[in-house]
Amino acid sequence: MQIAMIGLGRMGANMARRLARGGHRCGVYDLDPTAVPAVVNGHLGAPNEQT
Repeated sequence: MQIAMIGLGRMGANMARRLARGGHRCGVYDLDPTAVPAVVNGHLGAPNEQT
């Protein structure tokens, strides 16, 4: 299953990590670009391109 997680605060980051450990492919996004690499670890991270 592929799941997208928007918002990587305390709850979103933990949910994404648990889903990934369970074998799900997770796409993640957060307004703070520094939050994404901490969670991605081999999963899909969406770029933050604000204009």
